[in-house]
Amino acid sequence: MNIDEVFKIATAVIASVGGSALILAAFSSWLGGVWAKRMLQNERAKHSEALEGIKKELDLLKQKEITRHFDKLAIYKDVVHLISEILRELEAVTTKKQRAVNPDVEHSFALCRNKAYGYLSLVSTQEVMDKYNEMIDFFIPIMYEGQSASWEEMREKADALLNTMRLDLGIKEGDIVYRGSR
Repeated sequence: MNIDEVFKIATAVIASVGGSALILAAFSSWLGGVWAKRMLQNERAKHSEALEGIKKELDLLKQKEITRHFDKLAIYKDVVHLISEILRELEAVTTKKQRAVNPDVEHSFALCRNKAYGYLSLVSTQEVMDKYNEMIDFFIPIMYEGQSASWEEMREKADALLNTMRLDLGIKEGDIVYRGSR
């Protein structure tokens, strides 16, 4: 065997091993890509499923909050109606349109104030309850003891409650105030 033959055999061995190494490297790269794509698809599917679950949960929470907000708004409207009835009677007495509070109105006042308290306690913040109690505590001596008060004082108490309700509902455009002359 001469040196040329040795080089040819060595070159053939290196070429065949190198060729297989090249084929093996290419196959490994392809197989790695397939596995990576499959794992990526699995991860995407898991994330997509988790995202859908979070979206459903968020929609449910959003719907509950919207329902709660509208329930609160409905209760506040009922309370405003009850307070309006009370104010109408107290205004008539304080402006001397009536001599005294009608006994039916006294009964209605007791019923309405307790009903309103119950409604408010179901949905309101403590700040709303405090303003309601402050207003009712102001009205009780007028209603039952004949104490005098001005219409402006009564309206201020009612406005303070309304402004606190507005804040509780998320209305932050400032307080409402009576700017009329009566």
